[in-house]
Amino acid sequence: MPSTGLCKTSLCKWGLSFLLPILAYFAMPVGNGVVTVHMALFMAFTVWAVTVWSMDVIDQVAVGIVLPIFYILFCGVQQRVVFGPWLGDVPIIVIGGFTLGKIFHDTGLGKRIGLVCVRAMGGSFTGTLFGICIAGAIIAPLVPSIMGKAAIICALGVSLCDALDFKAKSREATAIMLACLLTVASTKLCYLTGGADLVLGMALVDKILGIKTTWLEYAMYNFLPGMLYTFMSVGLVILLLPSKTEKAKMKANLLAKCQDIGAATAEQKRASYLMVITLLLLATDKFHGISTGIVLIVITFVTFLPGVKLMDGQRFSKINFAPLFFIMGCMAIGSAGGALKVTDWLAAATLPYLHDLGSNMAGLAAYVLGAAVNFLLTPLAATTTMTSPLAELGKQMQVDARALYFSFQYGLDNYIFPYEYAVVLYFFSSGYILFKDMFKVLAIRMVASAAFIFFLAMPYWSMMLK
Repeated sequence: MPSTGLCKTSLCKWGLSFLLPILAYFAMPVGNGVVTVHMALFMAFTVWAVTVWSMDVIDQVAVGIVLPIFYILFCGVQQRVVFGPWLGDVPIIVIGGFTLGKIFHDTGLGKRIGLVCVRAMGGSFTGTLFGICIAGAIIAPLVPSIMGKAAIICALGVSLCDALDFKAKSREATAIMLACLLTVASTKLCYLTGGADLVLGMALVDKILGIKTTWLEYAMYNFLPGMLYTFMSVGLVILLLPSKTEKAKMKANLLAKCQDIGAATAEQKRASYLMVITLLLLATDKFHGISTGIVLIVITFVTFLPGVKLMDGQRFSKINFAPLFFIMGCMAIGSAGGALKVTDWLAAATLPYLHDLGSNMAGLAAYVLGAAVNFLLTPLAATTTMTSPLAELGKQMQVDARALYFSFQYGLDNYIFPYEYAVVLYFFSSGYILFKDMFKVLAIRMVASAAFIFFLAMPYWSMMLK
């Protein structure tokens, strides 16, 4: 009987994985002079990928490998466009980040740092999550690359789970990794240098308005709402995924673990020096001009050198790079969607609905727009495509275009599925996050963020931007 029930469930999942893409295809208004057959096929294959990922019908790596091929064969997208993301920083950041994570784990440095952080916050589970939040806020302005921040905080989160014996995909492990993820993603919005898409988008808005927004001005507008938003996000993790571990038991376990690790080894000291150098290089990239990906690859090379010897061929061969193909397959969604003008169609179809709205409602609509386009586009692609039309519309409505842009970015920071954002993919690919719990937290966060934008952020920006 159990096997029969399992078979029926599997058949239902397979049926939905074919039905939903077909419905998506026929829902597209093909033949109206704007939407083409290739655009409809793009939507169908994208919905198929999302469906099989979310229901775990096919291994995510396999889907990531074949999805770009479907875009080439059936959607008329050129191979150089679909595989264009491989020429960017993301793949080498993933390679370098995974290598640093391996070093964090194998040397025990990550476990040591994690235990010190927990002990400093009193040993409670709630204190640990807020400690992660504060640490992320400190790192945020120092490391301009969002993926650079992710590489550091993700490795720390995994090490913390290992140190406290939280099994992968347990409630506690999921909570810790989600706190790390949301800290990295949310604090990004506090600073102009929080991510490349913020710099690009703000430049587009400034061009429309004929102004120049400085780093300090951006921080004045966004630091306070950004930090409130970060604490709200981590607070939701604490509320929705409470730990079943008693504080006294966790503290006793922590003290025992601290005694077990003993004094720092020579290998841990070498690793800590290298991590400090890495952090300094990432924090100063606007001065030396070396991208995050190249920094991480150079550091990876250095770990093999005599005298450093933190990595060798045997250790490197044990790193699981399979998630890289899942990540890059997901990024093909954005590149293919842009090439097929799906982004232009989305802009033309949605932006006119913002007319005749008050400032708070316009901000909320911009937020909803950002959250909606996230399902199809990467934040960078969405920022590139939608920012200028949004700023023009704000100018016509006599609503400050910067406030609409800020709201739009908050929308882009809300996601449900891992494929929507490379940072989410990075953390999810660690294998420590249970999708069901992540979905619950992120879905409720999306609704709470809408209320945050309407009742707090937009009134604050309206006051500050006068």
